[in-house]
Amino acid sequence: MTRPESHPRHLLVLALWTALSLPAGAETPPGTTHTDPGATLASVALPWAGQLQNVLPPEERVRAMLLRQPTVQAARANVEAAAGRQARLNAGPHEWTFKAGAQQRREMPGPRYRESEFAVERGLRLPAKLDADQALGRNEAEVGMLAFEDTWHESARTLLKAWFDALREARTQQTLREQVALAEQQRSVAQRRLQAGEAARLELLQAEADVGRAQAAAQQSSTRLRALQADLRLRYPDVQGLLEPTSSGLPAPAGLSESAQHWVERVLADNHELELAEAQARHAELVARRAGLERQGDPVLGVRASRERGGQEQVLGVYVSVPWGGAGRRADEKTALAQAEIARQKVDEVRQRVGSEAWRVAINAVEGESSWQALEAAWQRMDQSARLAGRAYSLGELPLGEALQARRLALEARLNADAARLDILESQSRLLLDAHQMWTPPGHGD
Repeated sequence: MTRPESHPRHLLVLALWTALSLPAGAETPPGTTHTDPGATLASVALPWAGQLQNVLPPEERVRAMLLRQPTVQAARANVEAAAGRQARLNAGPHEWTFKAGAQQRREMPGPRYRESEFAVERGLRLPAKLDADQALGRNEAEVGMLAFEDTWHESARTLLKAWFDALREARTQQTLREQVALAEQQRSVAQRRLQAGEAARLELLQAEADVGRAQAAAQQSSTRLRALQADLRLRYPDVQGLLEPTSSGLPAPAGLSESAQHWVERVLADNHELELAEAQARHAELVARRAGLERQGDPVLGVRASRERGGQEQVLGVYVSVPWGGAGRRADEKTALAQAEIARQKVDEVRQRVGSEAWRVAINAVEGESSWQALEAAWQRMDQSARLAGRAYSLGELPLGEALQARRLALEARLNADAARLDILESQSRLLLDAHQMWTPPGHGD
């Protein structure tokens, strides 16, 4: 069929009309640029929260340390990657394709003709798929931000635990060093009594053995503390020099007026891990929905122009091709539906685990004060008893073995009381951390 010659601008006009008829993608929101400090411990309107400032490292140092953590940096980069994935989903899977071909026609017998053909084509995303992709893109950005916040929160938990582990050991070492001094005093008393002929050499040997035992315990504690401090300095270089003054002046835990139920509800109402699991479940559901829509393939619209028989015939045409979905697309949908169910079950598992952990921390923070007070009172009584036993031995009124036993019991009671004190302070700090009252990620709550 012979047609009048068609100018190239006809092709450009048709291609431009096709491009304008495609729906535009939604605007991609920018990545995280938040720099506000978030909630601070000093701003918490709770009477017992202020005392934790004397136990925990300064918040500005904590934020600097957390921002330099590799996992936090990776999560921050993932926010930008999520923005890129959102932009890709908004842009869609289809691109313009240009085709060109050349051939030679020869008539037998007869002349030879040079012929050429050009085509431009692009897939057209169906409106339902466009909506699904835009929803997936928004969800990608949400998951990226929640993953960053959850990573920050987990890094803060790790720092808090490492801090209190080192604080416990520093407190233990301080107590054991005091016990070494007391044991040496007891040995001096035994030496004086032996020289005065008031005691047997066996008592001096017992006193020297007790000094050795106290020194060995202090040395073991010192080794553990150096290992914990080395780990802290390696992961958090800014922590250098902060631990020693803190361990010498621990405040008494204050009681919480709020119930454990109140704190558990606060933690569950705004929990990064749970919110992330829910967002991932929504993402899996959106992917399943998108896979269901993909059973119907996107049509491809193209414009084709050819020059035949050496230019004697010029052809301009439009064509449409539609893929026909089959078993493979149905299998993809089935897989996506199963993945969505897995994600929904994971939400329930995370909710149970987060709730159980929140109850454990809240109960210890709220109700642990009474047990600490009992342990503290027991230590005070045992310490007084040990001092009296030591004085009684120096006066020859009590055997050395009983005096040493009284001091060991007093040491054990003190270590238990200090451990209970730090457990409560850690639980109260963890409660504020999990309730987003301190060390919150940049931009939290915006």
